[in-house]
Amino acid sequence: MDNTKYIALTNQMSLWNKLDMISNNIANMNTSGFKREEPVFSEYLSKSNNDTNESVNNTHFVQNLGTFRDFSEGAFVPTGNDLDVAIHGDAFFSIRTEEGERYSKKGQFTINNENQITTNDGYILLSESNEPIAIDPNEKELTITKDGAIFQGEQNIGKIKLVEFSDIKELSKTHSGLYKTQSSNPARVAENSSLEQGMIEKSNVNPIVEMTKMIEVQRAYERAQRVIEIEHQRQTDAIQSLSQKATA
Repeated sequence: MDNTKYIALTNQMSLWNKLDMISNNIANMNTSGFKREEPVFSEYLSKSNNDTNESVNNTHFVQNLGTFRDFSEGAFVPTGNDLDVAIHGDAFFSIRTEEGERYSKKGQFTINNENQITTNDGYILLSESNEPIAIDPNEKELTITKDGAIFQGEQNIGKIKLVEFSDIKELSKTHSGLYKTQSSNPARVAENSSLEQGMIEKSNVNPIVEMTKMIEVQRAYERAQRVIEIEHQRQTDAIQSLSQKATA
């Protein structure tokens, strides 16, 4: 197999990865707090050598460098649920899990059997003191202010821990809409974010844009496949021609 097929195959592999991410974006367009993703590609230059170990030409391959996650804000939708909270700005909720502290943009919360505020998956929402926030089940009124303070009636029962990061691109996704960070990119107290009670942040996926991208990727994949088929036919014709000359 020569370089033409290798190049086309690396292109197809990258396109397949991109198609997979587009499909995942579309599948999560109704998932609150979901952030769209797309792969990052680069051209990889490979030098070919002749028998004297001298570079004679360069071959350009497609290299997948990683994933870009778009953290731009999605639309806010009112729910009327006092435990639904949306974030304006770059902040994240701090969530306690079995694996340690994780971070989320998904502000849909509920109450567990111990009257603590948790995610729908049962993970604890942390307060600024890194403790669970417990509510009084006999007090129905619950107010969450823009800075995260939680009141039941006149009583302040805690304040939601909101954090941000110096490099948001260093966050990596884990599960259940959660993210983790590295020790080199620690969480810090959020300064320029605010909360909206009774709201959820929708996914920032634009389905029309994603469908257009999907069509473009499928066409590019088909073009790459056509290149492989043409090159295969060229090689077959060349082998047949050489065989006929050899037997002539």
